[in-house]
Amino acid sequence: MTSEIYSFLMTLMFDLLNNHEEMLIARLAEHPLFLKLEKLDWQDLLKILIQRRFLSLSIVNVYELVIDGLEDLHMKETVRSILGEEFPRSSSGRPLLSHRELLFQDLISLGATRDQILKTPESVVTARVVSSSMCELHECLFATYSQLALLSFLRFWGEVLVGEEYSLLWTRLSERLSSSASEENHSKSQFYYYHKEHDRRRFRFGEEKLVGGLTHSDEIAKHVKSLVADHDSLMLAMRLEEKATNLKLEFYDQFA
Repeated sequence: MTSEIYSFLMTLMFDLLNNHEEMLIARLAEHPLFLKLEKLDWQDLLKILIQRRFLSLSIVNVYELVIDGLEDLHMKETVRSILGEEFPRSSSGRPLLSHRELLFQDLISLGATRDQILKTPESVVTARVVSSSMCELHECLFATYSQLALLSFLRFWGEVLVGEEYSLLWTRLSERLSSSASEENHSKSQFYYYHKEHDRRRFRFGEEKLVGGLTHSDEIAKHVKSLVADHDSLMLAMRLEEKATNLKLEFYDQFA
């Protein structure tokens, strides 16, 4: 196979992957919950966000499993670096508020009470989605292309879809939260706005640019791109992205 033919085939495969991802993102945006989000009662929205918090709390376990399962040191470092942002430190090394704590602060700013946040149990559906997500990730270890499977699921479940979820939710959250501290009568978002911007899928495969920086999705996408080598690996990546999407849709189905 000549280099020209190989390059053409790879471009074709990444076009398929890009189109597949955009179809899955559209499926999320078309979920009945997001279509009626503008009319949703504020207390009902808080109940959704409090349940959504349980998915956020599971992210550390998701990332740790992937780090342990990866063999390439550079890939490990990328994933470890993203996980490290969950527990930021000052320039002097002093621990700052974790993302878990910042999420708590945002929920308080949105009108939830401490008791609501701390005493609301996981719903049956939420618990099932969290458990099923870990099971799907564990199954990736047994895949023929296990490294690609781990990163594909992690990227879509933990970054791409998170960025999309918070972008969709921001239309309502921005009623009480601001992207900056300068907006009057609004608390600055400590969690949701940051993750909306830093987790989202900014570039299509093959169209990456360094200008403006790479998001978490884009950082992991560099490794995914290097691991997609043929039709079988492409199909695996697409299948794992679909599984991640189905789990997120199952979570939101309980509120539709």
